[in-house]
Amino acid sequence: MTRRAALLVLASLALSLRLVAAEGVTIAVTGDIYTPDAKVVSDAILAQQPLDAVLLVGDTCNGKTTPLEKYKEVLGGTYDRFLKLIFPCPGNHDGYSKPAFSAYQTYWGERAHAPEMYYSFDLGGWHIVSLDSVNFHDAKNGNKQLAWLKSDLAAHKKKPVIAYWHYPFFSRAKHCGDPKMKPLWQALEAHGPALVFCGHNHVYERFPALTAEGQPADTAQGVTEFVIGPGGATPTKDQKDDATGPGSACFHGGTQHIGIFTLKPDGGYAFTIKSVAKDGTTAVVETGKGQLQTK
Repeated sequence: MTRRAALLVLASLALSLRLVAAEGVTIAVTGDIYTPDAKVVSDAILAQQPLDAVLLVGDTCNGKTTPLEKYKEVLGGTYDRFLKLIFPCPGNHDGYSKPAFSAYQTYWGERAHAPEMYYSFDLGGWHIVSLDSVNFHDAKNGNKQLAWLKSDLAAHKKKPVIAYWHYPFFSRAKHCGDPKMKPLWQALEAHGPALVFCGHNHVYERFPALTAEGQPADTAQGVTEFVIGPGGATPTKDQKDDATGPGSACFHGGTQHIGIFTLKPDGGYAFTIKSVAKDGTTAVVETGKGQLQTK
């Protein structure tokens, strides 16, 4: 190859990389995984191409007990087909092993990030933070995790942020919202705009950008929460009649759900939420886009 030809190849490669960066990366989001529908939901995720990462928002095995054998049974032939793409966080059912979380930590290995079970990584110009909302209830563990989160966010001031954990702060379905998650929300709000993904309630809910007090916030500067699931476990159909707190901008129950998000390095994002029926048929619940203005 001549020097001129080599330079042309390098220039073409550089252009391709710039185009990929401009188009962004694509992630899938779901949680609360169990039989019999883990297969059809994982099929729907696997059909999404291109795909750069899969975020699981807790209860990566939703059984009443979750020994290691149950993880292998539920995830075998389903989610284990794209294990290298998965970034989990723990849910309450992940703790239903003896000792608590031992099977979760063994199955996910390095991706469990034991013993803390919270961590962060960068993808496509975004900073993504996986948190442990279950042990956040414990004062000692909660204070340690909150201090880590604040330090981690301070080290990534210029990047748009996604944070995900299991117990939603706002929700009107099933277990409703968990007020003990407020310090996490406040830390994100202090840092700047963010997207938050949660599970636990087996529905899809999207909330408008809100402050930690549940008041409307600037869509470019506030924190926007998506509750996305289930990813195989039994769906919840309706909102609770006695639920309190802010209402969602979109609610959809009675089916499995996955969220597909395209993230651009400048903080722009687009999303498509799909329902997944028992026969594997998917339907679009809603689409949208936004822009996070980093400080």
